[in-house]
Amino acid sequence: ANVPIFGIDIYGNVNEWNDKTAGLTGYMTDEAFNSPFVDTFILPELHEPVTKILKNGLEGICISNYNLEFRTKSNDTLYLLISVTTRKDPENNIVGVVCVAQDITETCRHQRAVFATANELRQLIDTANAPIFGIDVNGDVNEWNNKTAEITGYSKEESFDCNLVETFIVPSLRSSVQNVMDDALRSIGTSNYELEFRTKSNEIRHLLVNATPRRDDENNIVGVVGVAQDITEAVDRDRAVATIANELQQLIETANAPIFGVDCDGTVNEWNKKTAEITGYTKEEAFDEPLAKRFIAPGMRKRVEDMMKEALIGKVISNYELEFISKQGEVKVLVVNVTTRRDRNNNIVGVVGVAQDVTEDRKHAKELREMQYLRASQEAKVETERNMTAYFAHELRNPLGAIDSALNAMPDDINDSAKSLVHGMRLCSNFMSSIMNNLLDVRKMEEGKMTLKPAPMSLSNLLDDIHQMLLSSVKRSVQFLKSYDTEDKDWVLGDKHRIQQVFTNVITNAIKYTASGSIKISIRWYGKKVVFECADTGPGIPIGEQRKLFERFVQRGGAPGTGLGLAIAKHLVDLSGGTIQFNSDPSARAGTKCIVELPLEECAEVRAVKTEHNLMIESALSFLIIDDVKMNRTMLKRRITKSIAPNAEIKEAATGEEALVMCGTENFDVVVVDQYMEEAGGVMVGTDVVFAMRRMRFEAVIIGCSGNDLDDQFAEAGADLVWQKPMPSNSKIIDDIRAAMLKRQSLQPR
Repeated sequence: ANVPIFGIDIYGNVNEWNDKTAGLTGYMTDEAFNSPFVDTFILPELHEPVTKILKNGLEGICISNYNLEFRTKSNDTLYLLISVTTRKDPENNIVGVVCVAQDITETCRHQRAVFATANELRQLIDTANAPIFGIDVNGDVNEWNNKTAEITGYSKEESFDCNLVETFIVPSLRSSVQNVMDDALRSIGTSNYELEFRTKSNEIRHLLVNATPRRDDENNIVGVVGVAQDITEAVDRDRAVATIANELQQLIETANAPIFGVDCDGTVNEWNKKTAEITGYTKEEAFDEPLAKRFIAPGMRKRVEDMMKEALIGKVISNYELEFISKQGEVKVLVVNVTTRRDRNNNIVGVVGVAQDVTEDRKHAKELREMQYLRASQEAKVETERNMTAYFAHELRNPLGAIDSALNAMPDDINDSAKSLVHGMRLCSNFMSSIMNNLLDVRKMEEGKMTLKPAPMSLSNLLDDIHQMLLSSVKRSVQFLKSYDTEDKDWVLGDKHRIQQVFTNVITNAIKYTASGSIKISIRWYGKKVVFECADTGPGIPIGEQRKLFERFVQRGGAPGTGLGLAIAKHLVDLSGGTIQFNSDPSARAGTKCIVELPLEECAEVRAVKTEHNLMIESALSFLIIDDVKMNRTMLKRRITKSIAPNAEIKEAATGEEALVMCGTENFDVVVVDQYMEEAGGVMVGTDVVFAMRRMRFEAVIIGCSGNDLDDQFAEAGADLVWQKPMPSNSKIIDDIRAAMLKRQSLQPR
């Protein structure tokens, strides 16, 4: 028989096993005979139902088309469709069961595969990340998956039975979309059709749709199903990428860098326009030529070939210097970055080099070194000027300080002729001092160290002080007038010293050039700004020269001065956030007006505390003067005893080291220390001395003196006051000492 036939006796043991059964199961007849059928050939989980079927057969109940799962000798599963009939002896006694089977293994496996595929497809649709929607023959929605709902914002309930085209498609595409749907209903499918859906929030989403007919069991078209891909971001990205690609293509086409390449044999297969321009060889001339032998300088060919070999095994080479020989025989120096060139399968197919032409750089290396040397020389010159400024400030202010102290120590009862000489000497001393101040201010400007220190100040008092100070400098034929209109806003927060410096520099400039007529100075408010004006009847400033007024070392007409005053004034005004300008046109009329605007904040009036101003200090104070120049010590000592503290006991030290020894055994009320004391062999500078004294718990009032601007350094070291040489007026010195001593006393523990 060509079908499997097997049988069992009443004990369930095999007693029939034809060749077909043996062929399917792998068990030969002699192996199968007398084996318990169920235990040997049936899967354990099916023992019970199969035993029941066979038992029914032994009871005379026939079974048809029962699916049986056999276990073969190779442990595979065999599917059989069996019919079970009773087997009887001649006396009609039931002696067993015979089964006639049909091998349906392939059919079962196919059905199971189909079933599994159907489940997978169903799961895929259920969890699909692609929007799927459908319509019936009337164009109304009857399919709307979760992704479609997510993209459009319309739920399945909201979209069902709505006309797809009229409800969800943008007006401009409705006609074409309707045609696609009509084609699908006529069994004409459409692939990759781009739809523009209108979402619930009225946004546009781009979908790429495949529209196919939907059929029933009888193959009748009952609608259209669309499987889509949301390409909204891709559309936006493609537009951006297209823009970038165009820009990159344009960049490559207009690249100013030479780019060339070779294949695995070292033969040229890339040669851009810039390379052609540099070497003189066109792309057609260079292609298929050996790069090293044809274009590289003889002395470098071996190294270039070795470099190419390294690149061809994947090594990246950066900043490699090549010497090309141009068509005209000139050497062209290129610095190259070499990388491997690969195909789509990542196989190395050659080398590409992106280069930089440094031929001119190499040619001009000497010029570059000379320029660097020149720059270093200029920087050294600036540093030298800076050091010279500090040096002159120190060296000139020392004698100026001594002269100033000597003038202040002059007897009061000298004759008029001597007084006139003293007055002239004071003017010269003040002029020299102003020059040094300007030079130091310029250095501060260059180093960015000039700062403002706002404090309450009176605008009217400021103008009065400036007018009084400069009155003697004005020529007799010139009226020096002042006015202020500050109303009830006379007190402001400002750096009085720097504002006075600005106004003084402006007025001094007017005084220089005004030989007759008048100079009028005024202060007033304009909005939230203080406006200072200085108007003179001088010759005026030509318009062409006005832009140079604020440049350093610029003077007009040989007038005396350094040419720094207005430059410093401009810097201070800018630092304050204000403006300064000159209005003058000599071609129209004589005269110049300078206008300074400063944004100053109003503040409450600060009433002066009544002190013993200008009264000398009668207390028997002990002073220690530390200076390497004996003349300076002598002049300051005379000045103190004559005009500051007549009962003072004064001792001197030529170096800081000597002073520290004295302070170890003696107490002093006031110490005046110079900064530089090398002339007397001193190693310590003034700030070191102050620091050492404070470490010794020395509680005297310590005053630092210097020709340079060392306020911050002295303050950090522990000084109470800092006087710049030449020293302040006697009244200022008296007030400073009294205030510092009161502050020191208030800090002493009670």
